[in-house]
Amino acid sequence: MTPSQFDLLVKRMIAVNTPKVVVLLVLLVWWLDIPKHHDAPYQVIEYFAGVGRIAALAKLCGFTTAAVDIDYSREWGKRMGRRPPMDLNGNAGLVLCIHLLLSSEWEAVAAFLAIVCSSFVPVNRGSTWRSILTPLGNEEFVGVRRGNKLVARSVILMLITYLANGVFLVENPGNSLIAFHPRWVWFLEQLRKHGVEIQKVAFWMRKYGCNSWKRTWLWANSNRIAALDRGPLTATEKSTARPTTTRYKNKSGETKFKGNSSLKGSQKYTYKYAAKLITLLPDFRSDARGRPFAVSSEPLQEQFAAMSYDDEGKAWEQEADLRDVIQYVRGAKKLIIPLLSRVFSTETLAAGLQLVKTEAGMSDLSDLNLQELEAELRELEAGHVDLLQFVDLLMFWYPLFHPLPWAIPFHIPLSV
Repeated sequence: MTPSQFDLLVKRMIAVNTPKVVVLLVLLVWWLDIPKHHDAPYQVIEYFAGVGRIAALAKLCGFTTAAVDIDYSREWGKRMGRRPPMDLNGNAGLVLCIHLLLSSEWEAVAAFLAIVCSSFVPVNRGSTWRSILTPLGNEEFVGVRRGNKLVARSVILMLITYLANGVFLVENPGNSLIAFHPRWVWFLEQLRKHGVEIQKVAFWMRKYGCNSWKRTWLWANSNRIAALDRGPLTATEKSTARPTTTRYKNKSGETKFKGNSSLKGSQKYTYKYAAKLITLLPDFRSDARGRPFAVSSEPLQEQFAAMSYDDEGKAWEQEADLRDVIQYVRGAKKLIIPLLSRVFSTETLAAGLQLVKTEAGMSDLSDLNLQELEAELRELEAGHVDLLQFVDLLMFWYPLFHPLPWAIPFHIPLSV
């Protein structure tokens, strides 16, 4: 993705009413100076990859691919005593997943997301308390909170893929309540306002060699996913399949059921299914919905400055736990931000102060301080302040902003 394409991506995010906190996170990830692992941009990215059959097969077919799964980094995390860096619910994991999309090929990337379903399927509704009316379930349970956070962050990846003119495919078992998550509903509503309908197909994974029936739902911004449906199961396919649950009676004589060893095996994609997806990939790309749409002609900096941290943004911040991620990126040594005065207006800084002024040990800036800062920044933008004066200005104001959660460390390039 080139700088001009990224500029268009962020403008599109603003056009579809993406909360400011999400836009800010994407900007910060873009400003990270992360070395490239491939000369060519990514074309296929498989999240929650498991054994990574889609990415592996796509690579054999000549695509530049990446596969991400928490299991790939568990051993490293144990050895280092840290959270696995490929855990999407972790700070590093979300940054990595966004970075892969920002390093992908414009209008060509395909993102596959087999979002962890354990918290959203019927077998666990007794412990999660999820339903159509209560899609977030009982958040007093840690597993429920993790599931909600995982879906909210996955929606961010879907949004970036869609706005980069790519195609996303999200898979979950049949009867999953994942599509009722508030962030998912928000995503569908924003696309619908621009005349885009997300497509859904239901099919039997048994048709692709799975040991169990496994009724599967797939969502995508391409109508060509309908080709994955191979019709109803035959009598032979039904009789030779292995059940994924075991029924039993508890002490009260009630019939219960639980997952068995076949359930774990059904989570792995078969080679036949992965091959079908890669075969259809050109069709998915050609039929991707929602490209292009109009964006504002105003400079990106002005559009960002005009945004506010509203209630929708607070919901995103809470459900996706974005504040911790922003603080994490803010402290990164590889973070290189353009000149602060050209990106963030004094109004934005004042809004940030209002959000966090109640924190312990936080000193407020007076109106006089803000007026003085605004006057000096205007003088700077007019070109009347040389580089040394600019450095003096930063050294004076930086200690005041540094403790704030929204403050961002930066350094001045040695050459201008």
